[in-house]
Amino acid sequence: MEEKGRKIGPEIHCTDLKLSRNLSAHVRKSGIDEVTMMHGWIIRYLYENQDRDIFQKDIEQQFSVGRSTVTNLIQLMEKKGFVRRESVKQDARLKKVLLTEKGIESQEAFEDVVEHIEAELSENIEKEDLHTFYKVLDQIRANAKKYEIK
Repeated sequence: MEEKGRKIGPEIHCTDLKLSRNLSAHVRKSGIDEVTMMHGWIIRYLYENQDRDIFQKDIEQQFSVGRSTVTNLIQLMEKKGFVRRESVKQDARLKKVLLTEKGIESQEAFEDVVEHIEAELSENIEKEDLHTFYKVLDQIRANAKKYEIK
C-alpha cells in the first residue's frame, strides 16, 4: 500500500476498529461474550498481576482511563461476578481489585482467543519486522503522551 496521503492517527484508529471487531466476533464465537473488550483487558491485567495488590488508580494509569470510567467498569464487572473489591488493613478507604473464580476462568478462555488472533495477525511477518513495528509503536505512544493536553 502506498504511503502517500496516509496519516498515523487514522491508520491506528482503523486498525483498532478492525481488531476490536475481529476479537469481539471470536469472543462471541467462543461463548465468553458477556465480557466487553475493556473488561477483558482489565481481567487480563489483574490475572497477570495476581502476585501484587492492584487498586483502581493502577487500572486508571495502565489503560489511560479516567477515574469515573474505571469506577463504572469495576462496578459492572463486580455485578457480573468477575471481580471483587477488598479493603486493605492499612487504609479501609482503599480497596484492592481482585479476580473471582469466574474472572480467572474467563481470562483463561479469553487468552486462548487472544493467542489465536495474535498468531493470525503475525502470520507471514518476519521477526525483525515485528521488532521494528513494536519499536515504532513505542515511539508513537511516547510522542502521543509527550504532547497530550492535560
